[in-house]
Amino acid sequence: GSLILGLRGDSVKKTVVKVPTDQWDLTYDVAENSTTTLVRLIVVTRNHEKEAKQLKKKFEQITDPTHPSYENYMSYDEIHEMMLPETAKNGKAIEQWAKKYSVRVASTAYKEFIVIEAAVGEIECLFQTKLYTYRHRTTGQRTLRATEYRLPEIIHHHIAYIEGLTRFPATSTKKKTIVPISAKTAKSNAPIILRIGSGFSKFLFYIQLICADGKQASNSLCGNDFEGFKIELQQDKNLVTREVPIADTNCQVCRNATAINALYCTAFSLSNDSVLCRFFLNNETDISNYEAYQITIQSIFKTNSSDKVAYPSPTEKVSTVTPDVLVSLYNVDDDKNETRNANSRQAVVGFDEYLNLNSFKSFARTYGENFSLTFGKIYGSDYKDKTYDEGETSLDLQYMSAMGSGIPTDYISSPANFDGFLIDFFVQLAFLEYNKTNIVPLVYSISYGADEGELGETYVQICDLQFIKLGLTGKSILVASGDWGISQPDNVCRRPFSPLYPASSPFVTTVGGTQLVRSNDTSNCARSIPQEPNVCLEEIAAYTNKITGCLITTGGGFSQYNSCPTYQNKSVESYLKLTAKDKQLPPLSYFNESNRAYPDISLIAHDYITKDSGNFDLFVGGTSASSPSAAGMFSLINDRRLNQGMKPLGFLNPLLYGLADKHPDAFFDITKGKNNCNESPECCKYGFSAAKQFDLVTGLGSINHGVLMKLLT
Repeated sequence: GSLILGLRGDSVKKTVVKVPTDQWDLTYDVAENSTTTLVRLIVVTRNHEKEAKQLKKKFEQITDPTHPSYENYMSYDEIHEMMLPETAKNGKAIEQWAKKYSVRVASTAYKEFIVIEAAVGEIECLFQTKLYTYRHRTTGQRTLRATEYRLPEIIHHHIAYIEGLTRFPATSTKKKTIVPISAKTAKSNAPIILRIGSGFSKFLFYIQLICADGKQASNSLCGNDFEGFKIELQQDKNLVTREVPIADTNCQVCRNATAINALYCTAFSLSNDSVLCRFFLNNETDISNYEAYQITIQSIFKTNSSDKVAYPSPTEKVSTVTPDVLVSLYNVDDDKNETRNANSRQAVVGFDEYLNLNSFKSFARTYGENFSLTFGKIYGSDYKDKTYDEGETSLDLQYMSAMGSGIPTDYISSPANFDGFLIDFFVQLAFLEYNKTNIVPLVYSISYGADEGELGETYVQICDLQFIKLGLTGKSILVASGDWGISQPDNVCRRPFSPLYPASSPFVTTVGGTQLVRSNDTSNCARSIPQEPNVCLEEIAAYTNKITGCLITTGGGFSQYNSCPTYQNKSVESYLKLTAKDKQLPPLSYFNESNRAYPDISLIAHDYITKDSGNFDLFVGGTSASSPSAAGMFSLINDRRLNQGMKPLGFLNPLLYGLADKHPDAFFDITKGKNNCNESPECCKYGFSAAKQFDLVTGLGSINHGVLMKLLT
């Protein structure tokens, strides 16, 4: 928080900031080089409170299907000229003040964002401050920050927020470290089963090699002693045995591993000299999908075999998600002969990610042959740095492009080390809107989030107003609900629960995650797909689960700051009554029942196949797969509407909640699963439960695209 001290006489406001010393350590007294190190700040101009309220009211009218003004969208220029005139005046004052100091200043149209780039010394002069270098205790991330600054009082009143100066980067992260399932026991020479997953309808093993003497294999495959693995799979009375010769084990020393194995060496926190074996169990015609097997494994050495080790839980193979599977599962209506509308465009929003177009092209060739994956434009910076991870961007682009087949998919990239990732995205959009030759994307997917409480109410209000503006111009924003259930990436159980933002914003459509299991109700088979003939499936909430191998729990809960929007009032009320009656509701001290509830809808979030590092198959999961896939599907509906002379869908929620009421067949209701467990997997005492109709685990359910297409075009 900030302490505002008024200094009488000199009309200067001093702002003092508390450093989160539990997370960040001071490394130097001053910033490295005050003349050469460049600092980039974004000054957010304060909006007039009355104007902001009127803007929100206008948004509610334009996005309400029952209101006469429904879909009377405004242009970006109209919003600023007609509804936010004070913002431009305030911004102009900030801009003129900054320019007096000879720093580089770039303002967006209507001066709502003032971007300042200058050397450390110049920033220190401008804000009458001192910049220090801090290092994050766990990630090692370094950042320049000030602990206080001073501004002329008149300028201080025009500023809502300064990004990059005092607030420290949010500690929430999407990076995953997978916890090994079986730890090594003393005296045993059994291999360590790190994880058993599935891919291409085969069991996929991740094993750390242990030598015959019980020591971890180091820098070699136990000299020449190791010859392979023996695997036993037991299902009821049926025992299947497989031997995997050394040539098929794909065992590699982490130090010299291929890109994909190196990725898993890091994920499992293996040392450089460790040996990771990652392989599929081939020839599996006698091993069924969606059937739980108890699996044991032992190493075969030249003169003997190791001890046996059992996987701690029965586990099953599941269908790998590809674009074709999504089409079958969600009844996707896409006429391949339809010409795409020139104004159809969609975008993935990325932060600190490497954009690998080779991975995109490889995915299009391998898994997109029935689709037309179209890469659009790149906006922003920081996407060429190969030291960054590419997993999130590759996943998002590949699936949004496939599901929004034939619609150009743009990539909007934001620079690293920012304290509030979203602000830079809004700056990019403002510059994008200013250039009238750009066709601005109509649908966006955001797979990122941070602790709403850590971001703070001011920050949330600034971003919410930007989401409102996007809705007013007819844009749809889909956001991943998070992969940690009711907790955060640190896997700590909190009271109250800690919501994720922007998932908790009432001005976006938040997408939760599901997984598939075999249905017990074979007499009334509601879901089946041609990729799994003769198997009756059921869609349940995605939660950390050793049987299905799901590594995430779909996020859901209540916002800390935003009250419940009108469009979901009835749904939330029904859910609270139903779960309270069934004694399924956490104590009220854990959440604010009168606030915005999320997610809104869901989509499968387990075992997607992507291409990574050029041409490697990578199996991933998370609501960050659900969101871009759903976004692409809504792009298809938008495209057909545009071709029929209709308006784009814009903000989806009031429409979706209304449809769920009148046309429940537009959704697949998800009634099983909870979100009290997180990634580690640690299960908190309390969480929310899936229920009939709307719930705080899967929202209204997953979408029946074909029905939605008929209703909305």
